[in-house]
Amino acid sequence: RQIIIGGRNRYLLNGHNVQQNQIQNLFHSVSLNVNNPHFLIMQGRITKVINMKPQETLSMIEEAAGTRMYENKKAGALKTLEKKQNKVDEINRLLSEEITPTLEKLQRERANYMLWLSNNNEIERLQRFVIAFEYVQVKHRLENKNQQLDEMESTLRTLVDAINALNKRQKEAQQEMKDRTAKRDDQRS
Repeated sequence: RQIIIGGRNRYLLNGHNVQQNQIQNLFHSVSLNVNNPHFLIMQGRITKVINMKPQETLSMIEEAAGTRMYENKKAGALKTLEKKQNKVDEINRLLSEEITPTLEKLQRERANYMLWLSNNNEIERLQRFVIAFEYVQVKHRLENKNQQLDEMESTLRTLVDAINALNKRQKEAQQEMKDRTAKRDDQRS
């Protein structure tokens, strides 16, 4: 055992750093309990040992035999087990009271979001379909209007040609009338 500045202890076993409980386990494994006040019974204390109550004598024999070490380890393990069980109970309580409701809420929100996303995608798809349908309808109307315009332009050309022909006939008729009037006037004179 080395005491380092700052009050810390360092334990070495065959030149390697080890923990204090490993050193104690080594002594306990060879039935040496250096913490046991009854490890050696000094002369003059024999009468004290003889006058001990049965429970005290049993305790001294357990310590000397090394069974106390296992009982201490068992008690330590039970305390650790109890602490761990308390932690498990606390975690289960947190899980049931806080985490599970939050998780269920988040799952409901996710389901709602997925439904909204699905509906939104469906709306966008239908809007594209409506726009495409309207486009096709407008295109058909435009083609019909273009066809009507072509027909009207054709009719207009026909009418313009007819008007030009009538104007030409009118001019010819007027010219013929002038010629006849002039011829008639010439014949009268």
